[in-house]
Order: sequence, then C-alpha cells, then structure tokens
Amino acid sequence: MTSSTRRSTLLLSAATAGAAILATGLAPRRALAADPKPEAAGEPLVAELTNVVLPIARNGALVNYVFVTLKIRMSDLNAATFVREQHFLVRDGVTRATGRNPIPEGKGPNTYDQAAIVKVVTQVVTGMKPGLRVTRVSLEQVAFMRR
Repeated sequence: MTSSTRRSTLLLSAATAGAAILATGLAPRRALAADPKPEAAGEPLVAELTNVVLPIARNGALVNYVFVTLKIRMSDLNAATFVREQHFLVRDGVTRATGRNPIPEGKGPNTYDQAAIVKVVTQVVTGMKPGLRVTRVSLEQVAFMRR
C-alpha cells in the first residue's frame, strides 16, 4: 500500500467514525423533539400521579382496591410545579389518609365514592404548604383489583 493510499484510507475511516459519532449525538435530540412532554401539550397547571392505590370499604370492612391515575389541577404554575416535585409526599399522604379512612363503596360492586377521593386528595395537597389551591381533581385509568 502506498503512502497516499494509506492516507486516503485513514481519512475515509476518520470521516466515517466522525459521522457516526455526530449521528449518535444528534439522535437523542431528535427523539426529544418528536416526543413532547405533557406540559408542552398545554397542561402546565396539572400534576399527574400514576398508579395510586386506594382501599374501598363497605360498612367499615375492606372489600377491594382501586388503582387510579390522579390529575390534580392547581391554581397557579408555582403550585403545580411544587406538587409535581413533591409527588411522593402527595402519594404518601393520600395512602396514609385512605389507610385510616378507606374510600366508601358506591351503590354497587366495583364502584366507589368519587367525591370522597377528591376530598382526600384536596386535603392532602392543601395541607402540604400554605397557599396551595386545588381547582380540580380528576380520576383516570381506573382499575379494580381482580378477585
């Protein structure tokens, strides 16, 4: 192999390696741009808690558990950011409160009192820090434990 051929081969392999490194460096940025966060989708005032487990009771006896995703809409952006950052404390507070006083069963099997859940979540969030105001609590992806 001549020296000019060797130089050409080295330059070509260096260019190929540089292109591969550049492509891998840009790939995560493209993926992030294609997959926007829910906050960018227009809900900056919402804090979402997934997989929250709530006990359901009938006449004081535990009858089932419900797994829900809680969407907590706050009154301002600072409050929503605080709740998102402290989501583990909100989850712990809801778990403790419903452990002491389980959610009442609704009018039939596999039903629940939604107003009781909203009340508990609102009390827990507003009790975390003075000035926090919850404007709405919605329950999504509700699933009961199979028996």
